[in-house]
Amino acid sequence: MEINMKKLGATLLIVGLTYSSTTLAKVGDMAPNINATTINGQAINFSELKGKKPIYLKFWATWCSYCKAEMPHLQRIQEEYGDEIEVLTVNVGLNDSVENVQALFKEEGYTLPVIFDKKGDITAEYQVVGTPFQVLINKQGEVVYETFLATDELSNRLAALAQE
Repeated sequence: MEINMKKLGATLLIVGLTYSSTTLAKVGDMAPNINATTINGQAINFSELKGKKPIYLKFWATWCSYCKAEMPHLQRIQEEYGDEIEVLTVNVGLNDSVENVQALFKEEGYTLPVIFDKKGDITAEYQVVGTPFQVLINKQGEVVYETFLATDELSNRLAALAQE
């Protein structure tokens, strides 16, 4: 049986939108710690970032058309706020590969740090039920905003976090 990845991505997005109010961590909770390594070998540990920088965490996949459409926005955020906000991406690892990520980034010129969540541990810890999914975390480690799509509200909140 062949899986149509576009339909699966759309289904995950719809499921995420349908159940987001009951399954996702609430704004105001402390963000689960991430202790991982990016596909380029950069060590990431949220506990070391706490008190220093807010975090913009994006969950995505190469087969997710919305995710790919939002990547230029994310790259611009990295370029504009990279000194003030830690921008991190987590590839959910579901039916994806590091090779797919590297090919996409090479083709599009993206320079964002990517954690490949092969086992889905980080995705599960953040209770992600659809992609794309963005989480904003303040300097104190508290989740301050969650959204499925990059919107003006997300941009406004990022600007405010950069001023912290």
